[in-house]
Amino acid sequence: MPIKTSCLPRLGTALLLLCLPASVTLAANPPANTSASSEVVAEGGSVTLSSAEVRALVDSLSAPERSAVTASTASLEQVARSEIMRRALTAEAKSKNFDHKPETIAALDHARDDALVRLWVASQAAVPDSYPSEQEIKDAYETNKAALAAPTSYHVAQIYISAADGADPVMLAAAFRKATDLAAQIGKVDFAQLAQQQSEQPESAAHGGDLGYLSEDRLLAPIAAVMRTLKVGEVAGPVKTTAGLHFLKLLDKKPGAVPTLQEARDRVASALRAQRASELQQAYLKGLNTRFAITVNQIALAHIEQSAK
Repeated sequence: MPIKTSCLPRLGTALLLLCLPASVTLAANPPANTSASSEVVAEGGSVTLSSAEVRALVDSLSAPERSAVTASTASLEQVARSEIMRRALTAEAKSKNFDHKPETIAALDHARDDALVRLWVASQAAVPDSYPSEQEIKDAYETNKAALAAPTSYHVAQIYISAADGADPVMLAAAFRKATDLAAQIGKVDFAQLAQQQSEQPESAAHGGDLGYLSEDRLLAPIAAVMRTLKVGEVAGPVKTTAGLHFLKLLDKKPGAVPTLQEARDRVASALRAQRASELQQAYLKGLNTRFAITVNQIALAHIEQSAK
């Protein structure tokens, strides 16, 4: 069964709690059982955050989100900073009685109802704990090996000419003339020598334009597209990016390694569960249309549309 690659968690990515899905609920106040002697992890203004509270926040996340925020100290730091900010802003808003304004109360009621609906739908379309089976994980792994592989790495050398989008027209014209002159020399003069003499990126120019090995997912889209078409030793260009013009030479490439089934097991299982949850929710919502027998007065809607213009 093909699994959607968008469901595969990208581990190591910092996860801002302020941007977590609405289904994740964070307590506005410290848990009642937080020990007074618990180590303080972060503080800002009059707000403090203990290690027990950070652990509670992390434990409240889904498995993929938990893996992401525990991948590095920097990710956990962002969790702490975001929660301090959230609590401080909550306190500030309440101190100004902002939560008592009629429009705020209406917005909060609406947000609460939205959260209730999301949680209810999720509960009605819950994925069984037994899913996926080991065989289903194995089958998905075999089907999606290409998607699970690490990105290809390219050993790239370049000759760079500054030609930023929106730059002075005279400067852009000069840059394109330089690119035309260089294009005529490519293949006749050693690429590394040209890079040392002509590239406008000093760091790589000093090494004959050598940028080292670059993962495909780190390359700008126009450059990645070109690198995928080159054979080792070939040169392409000029390639235009928002920053400038690039002559590119592929020195070597290394296909991304495919993880073993054991290495990819948790990732595949999480993706399958996420995909199954989405399928179950869509089926549940589709069934609601039939169960509630929803009808719509198109004429009344047309009147609303006209009056709103």
